[in-house]
Amino acid sequence: MKLASAFAREEVLFVAAVLVGSVTGLVAGRLLVPWVSDATAGNIALAVATTATGATHARLAHRRSLRSLVPSVAVGGPLAYLVMRGIHTLLT
Repeated sequence: MKLASAFAREEVLFVAAVLVGSVTGLVAGRLLVPWVSDATAGNIALAVATTATGATHARLAHRRSLRSLVPSVAVGGPLAYLVMRGIHTLLT
């Protein structure tokens, strides 16, 4: 495979992963609004979007099985949320 076509393939897969993650985050935020504050829903949606983007990229670009991604996503979402909250606390 030529370097240019490999780069183009990787970019397309990256953009696809970002789109999937973005939509997942938007849906998560909308579903959470009735139960938590807008700020908390936004933070959780961002964590979900980041985790979904990473999982989608791992699935598309690196061909990881869905079964191997489930533990990563289950741990990654809450962990990303806690890290964001920690950074927010340090910065304020």
